[in-house]
Amino acid sequence: MIPAYRLVTPALLAVLASGISPASAPAQGAIRGRVIDSEMGTPLAGATVQIGKGGPVVRTDSGGQFLAQNVTPGITAIEIKQIGYEPGTFDIRIPDSGVVQGVFPLDFNGYLLPAVVVEARAVVLMPRYTDFERRRLRKMGAYLRWDELKKQGVGSIGDALRSVRGVRMECDQQRFECFAYMARTPQCQPTWYVDGVEVHSFHENTPINDVYGIEIYRGAGEVPAEFAGSNAACGVIAVWTKSKPYRGTTTPSKVTDRGLITPAVRTVTSKSLQRLRTLIRRFAIRAPVPA
Repeated sequence: MIPAYRLVTPALLAVLASGISPASAPAQGAIRGRVIDSEMGTPLAGATVQIGKGGPVVRTDSGGQFLAQNVTPGITAIEIKQIGYEPGTFDIRIPDSGVVQGVFPLDFNGYLLPAVVVEARAVVLMPRYTDFERRRLRKMGAYLRWDELKKQGVGSIGDALRSVRGVRMECDQQRFECFAYMARTPQCQPTWYVDGVEVHSFHENTPINDVYGIEIYRGAGEVPAEFAGSNAACGVIAVWTKSKPYRGTTTPSKVTDRGLITPAVRTVTSKSLQRLRTLIRRFAIRAPVPA
């Protein structure tokens, strides 16, 4: 005789089976990206890509490509790090399914890289800055290039100028403005150029990250012909900014099931270049010439 508790009819088994089903797996997305140099567009191999705070960590291959799978849907932050570059942070909207694709540019700073690598990069970029490098080699004035600025650890153009012999910074606490003066001509202010365009003033806190080089000529005897003018005797300061054509030119996007591409990512990068250009436009067009 079979015990009663072991008697299970086929109908009851069917009922029990229908009530037991595997738990549905949470939806997962994926990110496929390419990390590049924002100024040269070259791929960055070996960069570390952190998906969110507790998400997967992957590295880019020789072509700067990476693939992160099993990413929780929603908005998450991607942090990308590479030796010699400023860390980049990007806000990503991960879909419930499908793949987010995009290009992620990083800004070069040369930190911890051998000097030969830094110099080689300068040679590649020299066509844009040929005149600056030519005058720098002639040593007619004082010159600060981006690698020297990085080594000094300065945070603004004002900080950089304070390190130059023969240049004084005077600040107006009421107007919250600072001005540069040459020790030889304290009665007048120097002429400013930004990317070859004469401007009427500058902001002491202009960020240094997007500056390629600064030329300082402390008197008429140092000023080259390119910057000679009626006010050259008061000195000249010329600032050259970095050109970053690959920053923001390609935004990551979501590939939908139908093959359509729709925006899916808001890139968060340094806003220093935007602020610098805003200051340039304001000073070049609206600001009066200081008396």
